[in-house]
Amino acid sequence: MVHIGLVTPSFPPMVDGGVAIATGRLVQYLLRYGHRITVLTQPLPDETPAAAEPSWAASAALTIAYRAIDAPLHAAAGVAALQRWVQERHARCPFDVLLAYFVYPSGYLATRLGDTIGVPVVCSCRGNDITKDMFIDPATLATVLQRSTRLIFVSDSLQGMAHTLTPCREKSTIVANSVDCTQFTPALTSSPAPSAPVILGTSGLMRWKKGIDVLLPLIRELCATHDVQMHIAGYALDDEIDRQMTRFVNQHGLSDRVHILGPLPHERMVDVLRQMDIYVNTSYQEGMPNGVLEAMACALPVVATTADGIPQLVDDGVTGYLCPVGDLEALAHSCRRLIDHPDLRSRMGAAARQRAQHVFHPEREARAVEAVLRQACDGSGV
Repeated sequence: MVHIGLVTPSFPPMVDGGVAIATGRLVQYLLRYGHRITVLTQPLPDETPAAAEPSWAASAALTIAYRAIDAPLHAAAGVAALQRWVQERHARCPFDVLLAYFVYPSGYLATRLGDTIGVPVVCSCRGNDITKDMFIDPATLATVLQRSTRLIFVSDSLQGMAHTLTPCREKSTIVANSVDCTQFTPALTSSPAPSAPVILGTSGLMRWKKGIDVLLPLIRELCATHDVQMHIAGYALDDEIDRQMTRFVNQHGLSDRVHILGPLPHERMVDVLRQMDIYVNTSYQEGMPNGVLEAMACALPVVATTADGIPQLVDDGVTGYLCPVGDLEALAHSCRRLIDHPDLRSRMGAAARQRAQHVFHPEREARAVEAVLRQACDGSGV
């Protein structure tokens, strides 16, 4: 057994995008493998809805500390206090390795803490941290990449971007995201009547990088030519996105065709996906989106852009269609082809689920992460 310190911006019962889902799933496997884990995560916001703590969180080998810092570059006193806390815990129960999710703030904190207690650091680079910080804060990004003992990237493209900024390929490993295909399963009901509208949908945090300015006109074009509905399961971090979507729907008289479902507990997402016939992703930037993986597990064909790690998920022409980023015409053409051919939807959906089951299994991801932790510790007992 080794002691792993996991530094992450969110962790169950908090759900803020895919990171809480991913870290919660990983911790379950690492506990099963016999490791001790201390999770260092940010305090729950005051407005966070109450959520039941998962049963596995009661493990004696798991400690959750809500002490992480949202902006450590501007909180020297807070970082110093956190270093003292980690030193005290390290003296009582020594850490063997620190694992951080995202370059900043978690990766930055982990490298500072790793220096403080003298343990290796593995930074898991998830997507938006690389594409954003390459232009916003390249110095911090480069520093964390250089100071980390080992690096994990969710896709080849993200590894390439990071290596362009600072040579790091030799100490990095590609570990794709995963999906629980026992939780996300296809609907068991029979096929809908031929006269029923085809339901397209998307999910996740509605941010500008998700291609909202492409998604909305895509919906309008498809509604003009076909009997379709659009389900949007997610919420916006930016109130202006919510207002823009509402204005667009009202302006074009689509309130009976477009259903904005808002934020949903993760356990309800499978029911929403089961109502869909086609999953759509119009992103400009992505890491390796959990929404696409969950849709594939539910046997949905996917129409998506080629942003970052998506081509590693969607097998073009087999499990769905890939379109150039920002190409409204290509997205509309691909959607219409699936709308018009239900047998094609069924065939691609079945292939998508099979791919999710065989290529993106959580056990594969957990074992790959564990192997990287072994490399970081370099034979120290992991």
